[in-house]
Amino acid sequence: MGAVFIPEHHDILSFKAFTSWIAGLNKLDDDLWTKPISEGKWSVSEIVSHILNWDNHIISQILPAVRKGKNITFPDIETYNQKASQYAKSGITQSALIDEVIRTREHLVAQLLEMPDDLYHAHLNYSLAFLIQEFVLHDDQHKEQIESFVNREERVIK
Repeated sequence: MGAVFIPEHHDILSFKAFTSWIAGLNKLDDDLWTKPISEGKWSVSEIVSHILNWDNHIISQILPAVRKGKNITFPDIETYNQKASQYAKSGITQSALIDEVIRTREHLVAQLLEMPDDLYHAHLNYSLAFLIQEFVLHDDQHKEQIESFVNREERVIK
């Protein structure tokens, strides 16, 4: 049986819609894909890997905790983000990383839509509903960073 649309699932659907934008990054030139967005900052590939890393954390740690009624925990942010950067630089191709992000996000969205409403809104130390809203904002922040970088670089190239 398919998931029933509930107005509260708007954030989950926004979370899923991000995959269309991520897919568009396949058109990005290889040089822009690996170039830092500004001095001392990550490249587009590292940002995309960072998003993948957090989706994996939600799937492997947060969803199981919520299902068991346990508090949601987060890894050491610096260490966790460094792993994302290393993965982006590991030799994974642009298309493979983008495909992995899309598959992972779609898997995550399916799990979120199947989550019983009482668990989705359960107030542990955080509710899953709150966290997904925060991750939608997180996605939007990175999307804006990447779009701004690409627009700046395209003006320089012209």
